[in-house]
Amino acid sequence: MKDLLNKVSEKVAEKKDAAKEAFEANINFSKFSEKFTGMTDSAKEKSIDFMNDLIALSPIIDEIGFKTTGITISLGLPPDVTFHFQKASDIPAEKRDAILEKHKDKVMLNTIVKTLLLADSYQQKLKLGSFRFTNIDMCIGLTGGVSFQLVPKD
Repeated sequence: MKDLLNKVSEKVAEKKDAAKEAFEANINFSKFSEKFTGMTDSAKEKSIDFMNDLIALSPIIDEIGFKTTGITISLGLPPDVTFHFQKASDIPAEKRDAILEKHKDKVMLNTIVKTLLLADSYQQKLKLGSFRFTNIDMCIGLTGGVSFQLVPKD
């Protein structure tokens, strides 16, 4: 896993450096666009299939107690999908495990659910004061991440 993370980090750094060099060399946007859209048809189809697979997980994640309030698809370098979740309910661990077992063929589901549970646990420990917790946003892509949204209490 550590090797994979290192390889992914290296690839991200290479892409960022290439984009920076392009801008620094005053390459116009049409040439930059050509590089961006120069993805092979096979790579485009794989990217679309991956995004469709992720979107199809939303109803299952809803069953686990996290409502999907939106999905943002970014077609950048690299492309990514950001899910916007709100915790809808607490379900017993046994029920959650049964749902995960039923859908064990869905590779990303377990990772997403574990990340949501970790984020939920983390936010519960925050001292929110005059704020309330609303969203967990999870970006799935080469440079994935999780963010929380806190808004003022009404």
